[in-house]
Amino acid sequence: MPFIQCHISSGLSQARKRQLIRDIVTVTHEAIDSDPAIINVILHEHPEVNLSVSGRTNDKPTTRRPLRIVKPRKG
Repeated sequence: MPFIQCHISSGLSQARKRQLIRDIVTVTHEAIDSDPAIINVILHEHPEVNLSVSGRTNDKPTTRRPLRIVKPRKG
């Protein structure tokens, strides 16, 4: 029973969150052949100012970049 936690910046619409969850379930199913009915996903939302990338903090929220889903290659 996979349990996936995803930490994201606050502000995504409910529609984008639903799509993100669907994509995570799909990719997990394709990667490990787990039944989608037992794949659990939890989203943790954080203000951008509380997130850091490579040790750099984001003191000022930035313009939202488009969500990019990367699917594993088959083969």
